[in-house]
Amino acid sequence: MATTTGTRTRPRWPIAALGLALGAVIGGAAILTNALAVHQPSAPFELDADAVRQTADDDWNNVFEIAAFPGTPVTGDGEVFVADGPNLAGGKETSAWAGSNKDIDLISTWEYKASKVTPDKDNITNAYAKAYPVGGFPGGDFPGHPAGVHEHLVIYFGADRFANSGDAALGFWFFQNDVGMAPGGTFTGEHAIGDVLVQIDYVNGGALSEVQIFEWVGSGGSHGPLNELVFDSSNGLTVCTDDDTACATSNPNAIPSPWAYTPKSGADNVFPEQSFFEAGIDITALVGEVCFSSFMAETRSSHSETAELKDFALGDFSLCSVDVEKVCVVEENVSPTVDPINETFQTKHTVTVTNDGFGKIYDVALRDDAVAAGKVCAISAISGGTGAPSVPADGILFPNSSTYVTVADELAAGASMTVDMLCVTDVNPFKNAVSVRSSATDGGTADVTDSDTESDAQAAVCLLDLDTGLKLTKFCQGDPGTEENPNTLYAAGDRSVVLDPTNGYAPQVCVDITLQSTTSNQRMIIDSLSDDKIGNLLPEGGLTLAPLGSAGDTYTVSRCYTPTAPDENQTDPGLAQYTDTVTASGRGKINNVSFDALPKSATCKLCPTCPSCDD
Repeated sequence: MATTTGTRTRPRWPIAALGLALGAVIGGAAILTNALAVHQPSAPFELDADAVRQTADDDWNNVFEIAAFPGTPVTGDGEVFVADGPNLAGGKETSAWAGSNKDIDLISTWEYKASKVTPDKDNITNAYAKAYPVGGFPGGDFPGHPAGVHEHLVIYFGADRFANSGDAALGFWFFQNDVGMAPGGTFTGEHAIGDVLVQIDYVNGGALSEVQIFEWVGSGGSHGPLNELVFDSSNGLTVCTDDDTACATSNPNAIPSPWAYTPKSGADNVFPEQSFFEAGIDITALVGEVCFSSFMAETRSSHSETAELKDFALGDFSLCSVDVEKVCVVEENVSPTVDPINETFQTKHTVTVTNDGFGKIYDVALRDDAVAAGKVCAISAISGGTGAPSVPADGILFPNSSTYVTVADELAAGASMTVDMLCVTDVNPFKNAVSVRSSATDGGTADVTDSDTESDAQAAVCLLDLDTGLKLTKFCQGDPGTEENPNTLYAAGDRSVVLDPTNGYAPQVCVDITLQSTTSNQRMIIDSLSDDKIGNLLPEGGLTLAPLGSAGDTYTVSRCYTPTAPDENQTDPGLAQYTDTVTASGRGKINNVSFDALPKSATCKLCPTCPSCDD
């Protein structure tokens, strides 16, 4: 069965230095024009009919991180290695073509079976590919290309086979959609306009080499559903197109294999002559901006696009890529803000979606992964991309954490778009998360994805500092206060100390008390309000003050008490006075931070004008 060897994490798309392209020069193997595409004097890959690194440039052994031979290939972004040796008893393998399958057929009609591949020369043992974004191509180098210096997508690929006894007819498919093997001998996925087929043929024992490149067009092409883009031939084992947009070669002599390889005849882990094939193709020059999802190497019964297919090796080759980043932003009166009555917070988050792959992506959609009960987010603005929906005044709501909302029909390679969203939540700060999905083709499978969760530091940018505060005032009832600090409960005729005729003319001390919240961003829960002479002043059921400036931010008490004695047990009625003190404490309704009000006292005289009392 064709299997893709284990993966590793790598930085996304290692960029070649500006001005460099791919491939070491094949010394004298082909005469190249000045319009170099897959060859340059200096480059990150050796296209040299050998699988082992000879220079500082890449070759297959270091691409797949193989140091000691034979090793196990390990793939990363933009790389694929498919082992396709016999994995079943009797030399059979899972991935052999069944019936009369052809390159011009729809994928839905293709069939495979578990079988021994015959003849042996058509039996693929391994297949591989590696993609590079190559900078430094001049403006207008091909029709429709940018006017300035730009990058091309260049792919190197290859395969090795079980036997070399006969002509080689190989094909390499690059599919935009996911193509896979379904149970029951059929395939999943289908062609998309712009899929690329590279056919490489070695005739008469390698005396003649041919390279032919097709684009899948569905119908009306030079070969029906296939349209020929370029063809070239050469004497010998190396063939390149005149414009060097494609070049293929095979080993003229036995060479070591970096991975496990057993030929039909000869030493293990050594490729006999014309058993190893590698090629390079400049995708951007031939078909423009496009990215792929799957890769297939195949063999055919003869050198024709209508020939019967014999063997294949299929693997994932995801060249589409999308990146999403989300941050909380501070904006005056917008983010962060608090609704102290409903006890919710509003934050603004900017989501940046970047197409960091090789081709246009389609059907770009976002999902907010953090919305839930008490956490509501809505898109407030969209900038960039093609075909973005209009955003109504109340935004585009994310109904839950599993539903995607489309934000663009298309996003070009290298382009970014931003999506602003407003969130109303019950947490401070709100640590948000987002996922993006898109597809390699219009209406295709949405499997080009990425996610991002705000870090603690990013979320802390929108942490709203909540105040807690209480203010006490206290007056004798007969005291109007001052202009700067008035007794708001005073009324003309109020007296601070009165003699109670029902209690032997014992004095009663009357005071006015106010307790006010001093914070405007949350309610204050009052835990205690007490007078040292009167006792508890809280109403039954407790007390919560509204935020400052709103109704209910103040609680007032006007109360009288009978003192046991004047201050310092004063016996002179003209000098008698009575002092009591009120205290209060509370906590923020949202942040639960405690606060103690500054205690307040009032001293009320029995005879307010004494000792200079009137007779």
